Amino acid sequence: MTSKLVPFELAAGSVASDASSPDLPAPIAVVTELVRGIGSNHATCDDTGLLTVVVEWPRGKFKPRDLGFEFTVVLGKTAYSIFPATPVQAPLEGRRSDFLFLWKDGPPAQQEYIDLQVEVRAVTRDNQRGMPARILVRSPPGG
Repeated sequence: MTSKLVPFELAAGSVASDASSPDLPAPIAVVTELVRGIGSNHATCDDTGLLTVVVEWPRGKFKPRDLGFEFTVVLGKTAYSIFPATPVQAPLEGRRSDFLFLWKDGPPAQQEYIDLQVEVRAVTRDNQRGMPARILVRSPPGG
C-alpha cells in the first residue's frame, strides 16, 4: 500500500518564515476517513493506520499544482508518526487532493488514543506559508 504523497520541492536558497502570507488563503481541509489497524501482520498491512484528509484549494493567484501542504500538530500528542515533517503534494483532481497518511498502528490491544488538532497550510516553492485551516484527528483504539 502506498500513500502517493510526494515531497514538495522548495526552491534552492528559499528561507523558511513563521509568518503567514495574506496572499495564500487557508485551504478547505476535511478528515474523511480514519481507519485503525486490525492486527499485527505487517506483510498484509493489518497493522497499518490510515487517515484521509481532503484538501481543496480556493481559486486565486496560486494554482494547486504549484503548492505543497504542510500538516502540523498544534495541540495534543501521539506516539505515532502520522504526518511528514516537510510539505507534501498529493495527486490533484481539479482543485482538490486526497492526502492519505499511513502509520504503523498495531492491533487494537496495543493502540493508543489519538486526539490531535492539526493545522493544514499551503506552502509555495519560495517558502511562503499560507493561512492555516485546522482539522481534528480523533480515534479511540480499535476505532
